[in-house]
Amino acid sequence: MAPKVAAEPGIMYLTFDDGPSANTEEILSILREKDVKATFFVVTRGGEKAVSSMKQIVAEGHTLGMHSYTHDYYTIYDSVEAFLEDYYQLFCLIREEVGVTPTVFRFPGGSINGYNQGLYQEIIAEMLRRGFVYYDWNLSAEDAFHVSPSAEDILNNILDSSNGRTRGIVLMHDSDQCKTTVEALPELIDGLREQGFIFQRIDRSVKPIIFSYKDKVSS
Repeated sequence: MAPKVAAEPGIMYLTFDDGPSANTEEILSILREKDVKATFFVVTRGGEKAVSSMKQIVAEGHTLGMHSYTHDYYTIYDSVEAFLEDYYQLFCLIREEVGVTPTVFRFPGGSINGYNQGLYQEIIAEMLRRGFVYYDWNLSAEDAFHVSPSAEDILNNILDSSNGRTRGIVLMHDSDQCKTTVEALPELIDGLREQGFIFQRIDRSVKPIIFSYKDKVSS
């Protein structure tokens, strides 16, 4: 049965991919200080420390979503079966070690990318059939590179694009190298609030923002 969809204007969803990392605790501290709930699409690097961070994410009221077990694009997108197996491993780890059942996920590289052409529609259909909802984004810190942009550039990337919108999902990264993302976060939250946004975490009742093939080809 498809989840009930809620689409509310003036809401911003902050999301962090690729964690937990050495920056997770500081991100959580900022979110706590600013009274903001967010969504973390996690992978499995870090062993016991990662599990501890995932538990803290949940304990502080944020959503824990899936972003793949290996984050290896060539492995994940080798076949539909490979994708499903990878995500099942992460699903089991979160359910058994963290004690929650994840229901939302994000594709590595977004739902349509250069690695999953010819596969993404079947993957989407099967994941939806299994009860999982996926979320792309319409705002980005552009911080997924080996050299992160400055905190000022991150603020400009998001705040220039968010102004005038009624709803947004922001892509940021919780990776060791993304120090400037952490630096930008307090001012970003303040700036989005000044634009009139309130913050919520994603759950499967939230209407997804989804890439279209046309958008990806033209971008």
